[in-house]
Amino acid sequence: MLLNIKAVKRSGQIAFDQTLDLPRVARDVIDIAAISPVHVVGMATYTSPLLTIEGVVEARITYVCSRCLTNFEQDLSTHLLQSYTTDPQQVDEEIPCLTEDELDVSENIEEAIFLALDERPLCRTDCKGLCADCGTNLNEHTCGCDTRPIDPRLAALKDLLSSEQSE
Repeated sequence: MLLNIKAVKRSGQIAFDQTLDLPRVARDVIDIAAISPVHVVGMATYTSPLLTIEGVVEARITYVCSRCLTNFEQDLSTHLLQSYTTDPQQVDEEIPCLTEDELDVSENIEEAIFLALDERPLCRTDCKGLCADCGTNLNEHTCGCDTRPIDPRLAALKDLLSSEQSE
């Protein structure tokens, strides 16, 4: 999303309302299967020497559940806030210097989305996940696997109790 810096400086403030595709978000995050077009609404304000971009970013995310690996959708809404300076002496890590007449804020929008994503997305709070032995989705079916925890000190004895005949 490009902002015309000269127009913002001239008027002091410009509103924006755009929808854009950001496929890198789904490509770079393993827990995301897809992302809808991102809707960004906000304001770019210039008060010499600072340009401040403030707005709201909204999208529909198709996550992959971190327990059962099924896809589910969830709305995402996050705040966008970034400042830039036209004075090279006021530059620091959080306030970069503007050197061009246009500013691409797509990276700032992607960063806001990355920071707002669920770290361990769950399809529901009581998701049972997959069976560790057979891989059955325990939310949909039950399996006959023995899921009792085994004391690691006694794990070697489990093989002695197998149902197969030993020689």
